[in-house]
Amino acid sequence: MFATSLALALALANAPGTQYAYTGTAPVTVASCALEPAAPALRLPYSPPSAAGEASTAISFENEAPATVASVTFDVSDGRTTSRIVDRGAFSSGVAIDHSFFTPQFQDDLGNVTCSVQAVAFTDGSTWQAQ
Repeated sequence: MFATSLALALALANAPGTQYAYTGTAPVTVASCALEPAAPALRLPYSPPSAAGEASTAISFENEAPATVASVTFDVSDGRTTSRIVDRGAFSSGVAIDHSFFTPQFQDDLGNVTCSVQAVAFTDGSTWQAQ
């Protein structure tokens, strides 16, 4: 009877679609976070300001969990302003990811920002939240 209950509990715990909540330290680590000026670009009269010559925030990170990450939520701060960035994709375990994001609010302090992981969602429905 006990073995049957244990087997059923294990089967339910590992069933497809089961969602888990990760606890402890962030399953995604930030390797680097920096503001980068945009390269000078040809700006056509009808292009929006964000299309050319704007700074971006470059974030390098890695998924250290065994499950594939579907999205990572970062808080980016220059000490005065905090902005939230959500990066969506399929980020495999152990792979370094380098992405840049348009962040016009930080253009005055190029290079002086910090990035922290606030939330992680996995492709299996599991989640992690900063405490």
